[in-house]
Amino acid sequence: MDIRTEVWSPLQNTAVWLGAWLHGLTPTDNLVGALTDLGGEGLVGVLGDIRRTATGVAADGEPVLRLVLSGPGEAPALPAGGAAAEAASAGGLGALVLRDVDPLTSHILIPDAAGDWQWFVEDSPLPAPAWLSPGEADQLLTQATTEAARLVTASGYRTDALNSPRLTVGTLADFYDTPGLPAAVPGRAAKLFTRADRVAAIIETVIARMNDHRIDPQLLGLWRHVRAARMSGVAYAVREFGRLT
Repeated sequence: MDIRTEVWSPLQNTAVWLGAWLHGLTPTDNLVGALTDLGGEGLVGVLGDIRRTATGVAADGEPVLRLVLSGPGEAPALPAGGAAAEAASAGGLGALVLRDVDPLTSHILIPDAAGDWQWFVEDSPLPAPAWLSPGEADQLLTQATTEAARLVTASGYRTDALNSPRLTVGTLADFYDTPGLPAAVPGRAAKLFTRADRVAAIIETVIARMNDHRIDPQLLGLWRHVRAARMSGVAYAVREFGRLT
């Protein structure tokens, strides 16, 4: 199992860059550069279609673009059994949901490992997202991390490597943050992404880099909260972009 795909997806930053661009807060050249760094070159050819789809969407507080992530025991928040849900599950990288002027229509963009993208149109309501605020998502992630640490301590687990994984964790956190975020991203969203990156880096350090699986149950329980934090941060950032324009 690829641990990184469970705790990080390039679609987080892709969604934030696209949202800033759709709201006129970052130029096209900067967006294209970010997409190239994120492996999203396949979107460059459909940027015009993305803008046309989003033009005229009601500014009713719901973000024009949001991120959908899923993992073991958690199906993507897309119509069950549909082609989009199957593609998202198969790709494992997540999906971008773009609103339409028709409130019953959604456009779902899904990448695969080869860098190709599929565009699906859903004409029925999507499952309602959690709509966690950044504060709520941060609190849940913090609580889950604290509980995982308590369980690890109670298990009697000890390793010198776990006590000082700073270099590896720092390197991974830097990787997660590449190519960074647009300047307009709200501070609350950026803080939430940073916390999610650090928790994800700790998980990857222990499981993948140290190849130690004795505390997998404690660490794997954090995955869902890391994904929720990323989805919440994207929704908040894109919603705030809309309020700035």
